[in-house]
Amino acid sequence: MAPAILGPRILPPTVRTSSNPGTRFARFPARGSQLVVGSRRRSRNGARSSSSSSSSGASGAREEEGAGSRLAKRLGRTISERQLLRPRQRVLVAVSGGQDSVCLLHLMLELRDAWDWSVGVVNCDHRWSAPSRRASALVAQLAQSRGLDYYQAVATSSVLGEGAARTWRYGVFRRLAARHGYEAIVTAHTASDRVETLLYNLCRGTGISGLQSLTWKRWIDPVPSLSQRSAFRAEQLIESFEDPQAPGSAQPLLQPQPLALVRPLLDVTRSELRDFHRQMKMPLWPDPSNHFLDIDRNRIRHELLPYLRKHFNGGIDKSLARWAEILHGEQLYLDNLCRSILGQAESEVDGPGPGRRLDVVLLKSLPIALQRRVLKQFADNFTGHSLGFDAVERLRQAACSESSGARKALQLSIHGGFIMRLQNNILTIVPR
Repeated sequence: MAPAILGPRILPPTVRTSSNPGTRFARFPARGSQLVVGSRRRSRNGARSSSSSSSSGASGAREEEGAGSRLAKRLGRTISERQLLRPRQRVLVAVSGGQDSVCLLHLMLELRDAWDWSVGVVNCDHRWSAPSRRASALVAQLAQSRGLDYYQAVATSSVLGEGAARTWRYGVFRRLAARHGYEAIVTAHTASDRVETLLYNLCRGTGISGLQSLTWKRWIDPVPSLSQRSAFRAEQLIESFEDPQAPGSAQPLLQPQPLALVRPLLDVTRSELRDFHRQMKMPLWPDPSNHFLDIDRNRIRHELLPYLRKHFNGGIDKSLARWAEILHGEQLYLDNLCRSILGQAESEVDGPGPGRRLDVVLLKSLPIALQRRVLKQFADNFTGHSLGFDAVERLRQAACSESSGARKALQLSIHGGFIMRLQNNILTIVPR
């Protein structure tokens, strides 16, 4: 049964169970501010405290506002210089209730008027631990106290594994964006997260695209078109939404469009946000799962990085963050270069069926590093899958060997149900 958006309540909705992780949504429309969140409080009748406490309170408020303004100005410069967001956009901030995301929400709201943003808040509960419900309630209170639309997504059963959790969250983001017209999702990944991701990918084994780790901005495919929607219903990726003000009325999908996933805090460390949070005295609900050492990333954070700081380089975090940024710039340049090369060497196949072909003569003239990148981009663009290094290298050696133009036709099967054929210096890729 399709879940519906619930009315304006603060407590999280009940959860149904399922063998496949689906999603239950709740929407809490913006209401007047009724909650006092933070350190600055008034008495019950609204009057200020005594003059002495008023003076010290004003001093504390100025200190808090100064800390917020400095970091907010820095964030605004980053967003402007890197063109992460535009004025007058509808922006959805992902808030878990932890330190980083609560600080991000505060900073985005400080910039909201200057950028004329419409800001909403989404909380995703993976059902990893019991305290996640209390964190969701805190986020709901924060959103209501600031008059923001709040959306809560709860997995119908626990989402196991980081990859599955990320896929589930992105599905939530796509659906909310399609239903409510959001153009960008803003997340609170920091420079510290970037370093941890870089080390995680390095330990797993990866190429430069993996080593650059988290990027400032990426695009998420929109919800599929009407012709594909039935398949998504089968996977519980699209549910029926109802307006709490008009029960039973379905809210139509807006025109699908690419959705920006923005990470504007990638040059801010977790310790900087910790200092900012202490100065602002903001409420938060720490996620206890961040300390579970059976999770790879937690072992990197709590064991590997402290060891590297102590025994190798006390500034390892800054060094690795700088390296990730260098790799990111080089990756962008090489991706654009390969795209330009493919524009000259790639064309549609002859015949009625779908397919692409690549001029191997031009490919052979490139350095080995570019040969690999062009082949990978050529295959990935058509298949929608990421071709691994071993498959790319096997393909490169076959295509770029001295005798490749004269040999008989060569055929290779690749992941995802596709076939690549090499004949007469033409490499073709078609569905199997």
